[in-house]
Amino acid sequence: MLKSANILLPVAKVIKSFGTKGGLLIRFAPSLQFEINKKRPVFIYFDGLPVPFFIETLEEKGTEKAFVILEGIDSLALAAEVEGEFVYAEKPAGKKSGKKGKEEILSPDSLNGFSVYDGDKNLVGSISAFYDYPGNPCIGVIPAGSKDEKLLPLHEDLILDFNPKKEEISLDLPPGLLDI
Repeated sequence: MLKSANILLPVAKVIKSFGTKGGLLIRFAPSLQFEINKKRPVFIYFDGLPVPFFIETLEEKGTEKAFVILEGIDSLALAAEVEGEFVYAEKPAGKKSGKKGKEEILSPDSLNGFSVYDGDKNLVGSISAFYDYPGNPCIGVIPAGSKDEKLLPLHEDLILDFNPKKEEISLDLPPGLLDI
């Protein structure tokens, strides 16, 4: 996946088309439904490039799902084309999770969009979500050039380097973990 000039965060995934007029059912990444601003475009990647779409309708369906109509997707065929794709939003400028004195407080959700590298400094992908499983916190990572999310453990013993200014994290990943 190419880096765009703006930092794009994966905020949802298209589950399926809904209706015959291009409606979509999407599932939000945990705690990111508030990152979607109806006045700003959302993006879906086509051929490695982010294509902007403006939201015509957004109706929440519970805490994790929503019915969405995007400008330009007005038929069942076009809606079916984006099934399974991630929906991205621009990262708000200066997004911080809070301040305490001069020290920034990072929440797990503020890791979304960070680049993940392995022990050999190879790019693994970018963080799409944080999953707080009891005793086993994990991050969802979308590998570069892929649409599928990989689940990686986020344990202090696996973290080799963490640079919040560069939005990068290096992990000592067990051999074969990315092949699962």
